[in-house]
Amino acid sequence: MSKIQPIPQKKRAAKAAATRQVDLPQKSNYVILIAGVVVILLGYVVMAAGDATSPLSVTVAPIILILGYCVLVPLGIIYRKKSPDQQKSL
Repeated sequence: MSKIQPIPQKKRAAKAAATRQVDLPQKSNYVILIAGVVVILLGYVVMAAGDATSPLSVTVAPIILILGYCVLVPLGIIYRKKSPDQQKSL
């Protein structure tokens, strides 16, 4: 049987630094995603409120839904705050 070799200190530090560099979702990401879900729900409520031929259901509700699905939800996924290192280089 082979013995399990302990990870050298340098590799352990490099692994810890690599995990710190991963950008996990922040509070701002969740706020934007929740706003997107609220806008999408609002769009469906507006669509259901009017008749099938009312301007509210035909024009305004789809615009609200497109704003939610195509702008806010992707923005909530992609958005990343600039780190202090990135701000100094600009």
